[in-house]
Amino acid sequence: MPDNDTTPAVNEVYSPIGLRDIVVAKLLTDEEGSAPTYDPVQSLIGAIDLDVSDNSGDPDAQYYDDGEHDVVLPDPELTGTIELADLPPEKQAMLLGYKVDNNGVTIHNADDKPPYYAWGFKSKKSNGKDRYVWYYKGRCTMPQDKRTTKQKDLTRQTTKMKVTFVKLNSTGNARAFVDEDAANFASAKATFFSAPYTPDFTP
Repeated sequence: MPDNDTTPAVNEVYSPIGLRDIVVAKLLTDEEGSAPTYDPVQSLIGAIDLDVSDNSGDPDAQYYDDGEHDVVLPDPELTGTIELADLPPEKQAMLLGYKVDNNGVTIHNADDKPPYYAWGFKSKKSNGKDRYVWYYKGRCTMPQDKRTTKQKDLTRQTTKMKVTFVKLNSTGNARAFVDEDAANFASAKATFFSAPYTPDFTP
């Protein structure tokens, strides 16, 4: 190929290099035999970092006749840490099931139970296109509450929160993801984050 040829190579790989536009939608119903339902999507601004790892446990391998013949995988349980520039009290109340009193004060009660949310976001790739991602069912724990007194050299104090993602009871789906430049994605791109993505398996 000539040195001045700018034609992209076949099967070129472009790495994700960014994180932005985090959205969430409260899971309302998740029953076997029915499609899951969600509240309208809401935005969380200030995305800094997202780190999700598989915490499902080890596979169960069955051996017989001197060989490995069947492997049973546990249901997905994905543990994530999300870092935001800040998570205002009203957003904490929303994600963690806290109450807000008549004066606008957020109250964390020992009996509060965080609801499940779907989480979506975009991750810019090195070719300028985005990767679109949804995790369908996640529950948060209280954000880290660490503050440092103001000093000569300022230290930005961000909000970090753990989220555990599991599969949907209704469909078994755990997450959905696609690259913006995938061959068939153009028609779904505009509505991908209007609600947690509904898979389309029609011929």
